[in-house]
This record gives sequence, C-alpha cells and structure tokens, in this order.
Amino acid sequence: MPLTIHRKNGLRAVALTALTALLTGACMSRPTDDINAPLPRKSRADTLAWAKRYTATMAHFAGVDLAHGPSPRTHFEDCVGKGDEVATDGRFTLTYAAYAHLPAGEHIAAVRKLRDALKGHGVDVSDYTEDQDQPAVTLYGRNTTERFLIIADTVKPADTLRLSVSTSCFLPPGAEQQKF
Repeated sequence: MPLTIHRKNGLRAVALTALTALLTGACMSRPTDDINAPLPRKSRADTLAWAKRYTATMAHFAGVDLAHGPSPRTHFEDCVGKGDEVATDGRFTLTYAAYAHLPAGEHIAAVRKLRDALKGHGVDVSDYTEDQDQPAVTLYGRNTTERFLIIADTVKPADTLRLSVSTSCFLPPGAEQQKF
C-alpha cells in the first residue's frame, strides 16, 4: 500500500506540473496591434491536442470527469481580422468543447471550484452567473496574455456541463503569412 500512495503522489506532482503549463497557456499566441505581425505557428493537430488537454485540465479543477457523449465538438474556422479581412494563407482558430455528466444541482459547486483555480492561472473571469432556481451556471473567461477564451456552463441535455476553449489565430507550419 505505501508504494501505491507514493506512486499516486508522484503522478499527482507530474500532473500538477503539466496542469500549470496548460493553464498558463503554453504555446499560445501573444497579443499585438500590428496587423502584419508574425502569427504564432501551430498545426491543427497540435492545436486540437492542446485544447483536449486544456478542457481535461478544466474538468480536473472542477472535480468532474469528461463524458463520452455527447461527443466533444471540434470547430476550426478561418481567422477574421479587425477589419473583417480573411487571409488565404491557412490561418485558423479552434473552438473545442467537451462535456461532463453530473446532476444539475452540482454544476454550480463544480464551476465555482474551476473559477477559483482559473483565477490563479492567468484567466480573467469576465462573466459569472448562477441561477439557483434552475440550477444552472455560466462562466466566461479570457487569458488576456495568451488570448484564449473559455466557457463553462450548464447545457442540454439535462445534467450536462460544457467545458470549452477557443484559441486565437494560428498559422500552420510552413505556410507563408499573407500581408495586408
């Protein structure tokens, strides 16, 4: 038994180190006002892998397990600039949502735990609402340094909590960045 406890503590330390890197937005883009500033480069596969790890981290801090259904939602789309310009160089954003099943009455407590953890990891919680009557909860947050968004909220079907992350714009490796 002591070996198992020691092993769990070692795994917990490794997991917490990885979670810290994820929650500080490792490998995400940096904000700039220059329309032609070099974009960070990342493949769609690497971006999706990061989003999956990040939502798993959110689930960990909320104290919930991600469900197999409904299936996670992956949505890549072209980047749109401040002046509504759309490049043809392959740049993209990703919105990824994973789901957890737990009784609706437990959503508020789970998202409160997540909110508290995110505040210590560079995420500005811009909106947070609880509805005790439903019960339901909605959290919107943004990592202002790394420029990614998160959502944690009660959704349908009943007893479903959504954990979502949306990235900033990435340019695929090897693509030549279009100038405006």
